[in-house]
Formats: sequence, structure tokens, C-alpha cells
Amino acid sequence: MHARQLTVADLAAYRALHRFALQEAPFAFVETLANDDARPDAPIADMLARGEGWGVFEGERLLGKLVIDTLPYACFSHTRWLHAIYLHPDGRGTGAGVMLMTAAMAQAQHEGALRFLLWVNEKNAAARGFYEKLGFREIGRVDKGIAAPGGGFVDDVMMCRALPLREA
Repeated sequence: MHARQLTVADLAAYRALHRFALQEAPFAFVETLANDDARPDAPIADMLARGEGWGVFEGERLLGKLVIDTLPYACFSHTRWLHAIYLHPDGRGTGAGVMLMTAAMAQAQHEGALRFLLWVNEKNAAARGFYEKLGFREIGRVDKGIAAPGGGFVDDVMMCRALPLREA
């Protein structure tokens, strides 16, 4: 198994895994399969070309993916946002998720990142536990911030993994 930054050449595999994720775990995402079906390839290809996509592979098979990016302001250059995180059921419990997250965050840290933030559905206990094992802590939540599939609302939980800040 290995993790690496994705490239535009990985577009089809990324989109296929993302679509599978939206079907397999719709509660884990704020978008729907219909939203993704309506999205052209170009914005995804642009994200991959910027080096924001990461994947973990078993041989040539993409088992997991995430996006890590930052806001386009110098004052936020030390902060990275993780989203669109997903690990195929075949990769769960194998260390693939840790490998993926660790590789992406290590590269970002090499580039100066000291804060890693993500949002997670309060009901997604497995993901929250996984993030906590990686050092993320809940720092806030939006009460009933997500309209749940099938009706009702759930809290959107913000989690952060913070490294010591360096004084300028």
C-alpha cells in the first residue's frame, strides 16, 4: 500500500471512488450523488492539477481519497482544510486511512501548515473516533447544521489538529 498526491491522470479513479462513497455512506457527505453527477470533470481536474487531491492505493487500485487545501489568503497559509475524505470498506482497518491522512498532512506541514481542520457529521462515530486517534479534537459545532438524508437535522462538528505555533 502507498499514499501519494493525485494527478489529473487519476481523475476517473477519483470520481469513481467519490461516487461509490456517496452511495455507500451518504450520511458522511454534504453533497448527494445527484450533485456530483451534475458536476463536470473540469473543476475536479483543476483541484487535482493544484495538488490538493491525495489517494491511498493497494497496487493500482485507489482505496481512499481526500482533498486538502487552504484559503487563498496569506494570513491563513498555516491552516489546511481536509474534506471529501473517504476510505473504501476494503481498506478499513488496514492502516490505509492513517497512511493517507499522515501523508497529506506531512506534506502540508512541510509547506508550513500548523493547523488542520475538518467538518464531520456528529452521527459519524467511526470517522470521529478515527480523527481523534490522529490527534483531532472537537473545537465547535453548528447545531442542526446538516439536513440529514431521510429527514431531520444533525450537528456539524468542527475538529482541529493543531501543532505548536511558531512566533514570527
